Amino acid sequence: MLADDLFRLAHHDTTGRPLLHSTVAGLGLAAALLAELVFTDTIVIEQDRIFVATRVPPSDALAHTVLDQLSGEATAHSVRTWLAFLSQTSREQVGSRLLRSGHVRAEVTRRLLTKVTTYVPTDANVAAWPWARLSTRLRNGQPLDGFDTVLAGLVLTTDLHRHVLDGAPGHVIAGVRQLVATTSPSMRLLLQHTEAAVGDAVLTGH
Repeated sequence: MLADDLFRLAHHDTTGRPLLHSTVAGLGLAAALLAELVFTDTIVIEQDRIFVATRVPPSDALAHTVLDQLSGEATAHSVRTWLAFLSQTSREQVGSRLLRSGHVRAEVTRRLLTKVTTYVPTDANVAAWPWARLSTRLRNGQPLDGFDTVLAGLVLTTDLHRHVLDGAPGHVIAGVRQLVATTSPSMRLLLQHTEAAVGDAVLTGH
């Protein structure tokens, strides 16, 4: 699942330590959950609005939950509205999906009056695979399938390319933007709105 691989990229492959600010990670994972529905033509994006194209429930429980939330609204809301809403719980939801599949274990620690959950990978090789795959293919100019093209786009919009492509020449980053331009109109709009939302979050410090 797309959000699972972005989650792996956004966390250290052995400790589970976050590599992104929580707000940025939340927005990126929210976008990945929406992208999973775009991939299956369950939703479409026109200008700045998300429309449900079919109410056939996805086989994945989390995707089903997101679709129920989208279809439960009487009117179509903006991409930015849904990103903001889904980002509040996206890390916990995707972490729980990985927990159910046995790819992570949850370690809970207390900090002041709150509890913090760290999702520690159970297999470092599996956790590191998205990074190794994307980094190698992008640095070597190898073609990407549709899945990895969108994943690379999400890496760029969340600034994760600083980790994934550390030290890579500028033309590699430019190549990612060219790849993103080949995705579907809905996917391009989703990535554009996500990049804008992340940019606003960074500027405001939230």
